[in-house]
Amino acid sequence: MRRYLFPPLVFPFFLLLALILAITVLMVTPAVFQLAFGLSYLNALLVFTLILIGSFVNIPVYEREGTVVVGRYSIFGLIYYTITERRRITIAVNLGGCVIPSILALKLLTEIPLIPWLVAFSICAAITYMYAKPVPGVGIAVPMILPPAVSALTSYAVSVAYGLPAVCIPRLAFSTGVLSALIGADILHLKDIEKIGSGVVSIGGAGTFDGILLTGIFAVLFSVFLL
Repeated sequence: MRRYLFPPLVFPFFLLLALILAITVLMVTPAVFQLAFGLSYLNALLVFTLILIGSFVNIPVYEREGTVVVGRYSIFGLIYYTITERRRITIAVNLGGCVIPSILALKLLTEIPLIPWLVAFSICAAITYMYAKPVPGVGIAVPMILPPAVSALTSYAVSVAYGLPAVCIPRLAFSTGVLSALIGADILHLKDIEKIGSGVVSIGGAGTFDGILLTGIFAVLFSVFLL
C-alpha cells in the first residue's frame, strides 16, 4: 500500500504551524477586546481566558424528541426509501463560545446608536441566514470568512452613512458579527435541528466556538483594515 503521508517530514511542520497559529491567536484576540471595549491588555487577556475556560462548559437549555434520518438508499441516483428513528436531541449553549460573547455584544449596544445598529444587524443576519446550512453530525455550517467580512463592510458603510465616529466601527462590527451569527445561523435554523442528527447540539460549542466568537473577532480585524 502506497503511503502519502510521511510523519518525520510533515509532522514537525504541522506542529510549527499549530504553534504559530496558537501564538497569533493569543496575541491578536486580546488586542481585539482592547480595541472594541477599550480594555487594558491584562483585562482583555482575562476576558479571553474566561472565554477559553468557558468553551468547555455546555449548558443544556431543553430537550426534544425528533425524527432523524439514519439511512437513505437509492437506485440509479433516485431516492428509493429512507429509514428514520425517533431520537432525543438536547439543545445546549456554550458558555465561552456563545454566552460570554453575546453578553459582550449586548454591552456594546449601550455605546452604539440604535438605528444604525439595527440596519447593520438586519443586513448581516439576513445574509448569514441565507448561507447557513445544517450539516448532519456537524451543526450549522457557514462559510467562515463570509459573516465577519459582511459585518465589517456593513459596519463601515453604516457608520459612514450615519456619520458615526471611527471608534464605533470596531464596536459595531463585533456586536453585529456575534449577534447575527447567533441569530441568523443558529437560532433561526433551530427548525432544521432534525437534519443535524441526535445527541447534544451546542450553540457556540462546535470545536472552534461555532463561528460566533470567531465572527466577532475577525469582524473587528477586518474593520481595522477599513479605517
